[in-house]
Amino acid sequence: MKNILLVVVIISIHFQTKAQFSKNGKKEIIIATVDSICSETLKEHREIWVHLPVEGKEGEKYPVLYILDAPEQFSPIAGIVSHLEKWDMPQTIVVGIPNTDRIRDFTPTDAPASPGEPFENSGGYENFINFMECELAPYLKNKYPVDEMSTIVGHSLAGLFVVNTYVSDPRVFDKYLAIDPAVSWDDQIFVDTSEELLQKNNYQDKSLHVAVANSTSVDTVRVRRMNDRHTEHLRANLNFHDILVENKQHLDATWEYYPYDDHRSLIIPSMYSGIKNLFSWYKFKARWLFNTPKGYSAKELTEPYYTHFKTLSTHFKRDMKPEWEFVNEVAFFILDVHKLPEKAKAYLDVNLHFYPDESRSYVAMGDFYLKEKKKKAAVEYYKKAIEIDGNTDALKKLKKLTK
Repeated sequence: MKNILLVVVIISIHFQTKAQFSKNGKKEIIIATVDSICSETLKEHREIWVHLPVEGKEGEKYPVLYILDAPEQFSPIAGIVSHLEKWDMPQTIVVGIPNTDRIRDFTPTDAPASPGEPFENSGGYENFINFMECELAPYLKNKYPVDEMSTIVGHSLAGLFVVNTYVSDPRVFDKYLAIDPAVSWDDQIFVDTSEELLQKNNYQDKSLHVAVANSTSVDTVRVRRMNDRHTEHLRANLNFHDILVENKQHLDATWEYYPYDDHRSLIIPSMYSGIKNLFSWYKFKARWLFNTPKGYSAKELTEPYYTHFKTLSTHFKRDMKPEWEFVNEVAFFILDVHKLPEKAKAYLDVNLHFYPDESRSYVAMGDFYLKEKKKKAAVEYYKKAIEIDGNTDALKKLKKLTK
């Protein structure tokens, strides 16, 4: 039996999100749907698990987060995403990929079996990354409301897959979370080749977070001087860390060490910390400054909107805007409750900047000037609204003002 409760359904062509994390007729909690894709590259049928945002909206698109080793990792990452999304990260589609042959799919080279780790084939990385990029990603975009931004999360050998993709072909995903990656694979061949690749490839707008555990009970100073198989995993990760530091000028890469956790116990804490780190740009703290507007200038209150949504647009790869209704409500809250017209107008200017082609932005500014008893300015803005789309609200207000 799988580690999590999944209900196999035929996914309709309609985007239905309310089924996620909800009870069905049998009072079962559904956290995902099971889908599948036939891969020409891998020559096999691959199952995928799809969790949609709980409060998704019709017509909206959402970034995707891929989690490898789905039977073990899907449930915790879906829970973490559901907890963090909206304030600390965007609403996200989580796609879990169960394994058929993880050693084959996640390893970059065909290496002989190590003592105690028997396996028949390895080195199938190129096929698996081609499957994800050329088959799975287009399939998801065609069937689900998937946006352009993507994140990949993997632990151990799956973590090796994550860092190998980041280093060798960073364009495939945007955010990379590698949890205690098995970079000691094949005598650290990945580490040996990463330094040259990190100097050659383009990592602009790409982020990497690596979490590493101390499964050896040896401190990081002494372990570097050791040469036994037991400490090889940690030493390889420390070597990779050194290379990341050497290239920090052109990388957005962070590394977090868990001295009191082992290879398995760090999974959930590092998932939570790593996701927060990769999406640290998302939280809009300045949103709440309007509660105490007297303590800030008009520029301090509103300038963050221009910079923050420019940052969001870069990450999402499309124009991102603040919610018009929210900004408008804040503007009139500051005007009506706090009696600060200059600061209220600054918020209305935000909507004019982001929504210059919407007549309601001009109606709102006309309402502002009307409250300020500046009839001439109000008339001008109502006329602009009417010019855009014949706004009926503006027509009524203009008619009343020009009787």
